[in-house]
Amino acid sequence: MKNKFKLLKQNFAKRKTHSQMHDFPSNEERELVRKYVLERPLYRPNITYLKAFLIVFCGVLGITIFSVAVFSVLSSFGLTLKKSIYFPIFFLVSFAICARWIGILAVKLYQHYASEEIRRRCLLKPTCSEYAIIVLKKYGFLIGGIKIWIRLNYKCRGNVYYIDEP
Repeated sequence: MKNKFKLLKQNFAKRKTHSQMHDFPSNEERELVRKYVLERPLYRPNITYLKAFLIVFCGVLGITIFSVAVFSVLSSFGLTLKKSIYFPIFFLVSFAICARWIGILAVKLYQHYASEEIRRRCLLKPTCSEYAIIVLKKYGFLIGGIKIWIRLNYKCRGNVYYIDEP
């Protein structure tokens, strides 16, 4: 495991593309992925900036109401905390819990508003935005965010189409 991590770290330090780190996929696989990326109809989620704003606003409002209610209940039992400590911690924990959904919302906004030219630049199957949603759902914000960063900065480069499942 350590050797695998060491090799991965060395490859990232050299900023090699995925195709340079691994054997090239077969011509058949490359052609299938090329057709998938370039010829499939683009999925445009039914979301707008207004809907996204309302979702985030309602979420923040709900978390605020819940936070105040929990603070009141704790105070009624004599468990008092300084407001300057309680509310920031509560909001950080709430953000950590909701970060996955915020990330998915951001990707869906990108899918809706990004031009076709930009969306078709991806060389991989699933495309980078599809991969981001899958990884965020599967691994959460922290691990998923790292995987997305690696995918965007190291794997989706070059000119070789290939499959890269999460």
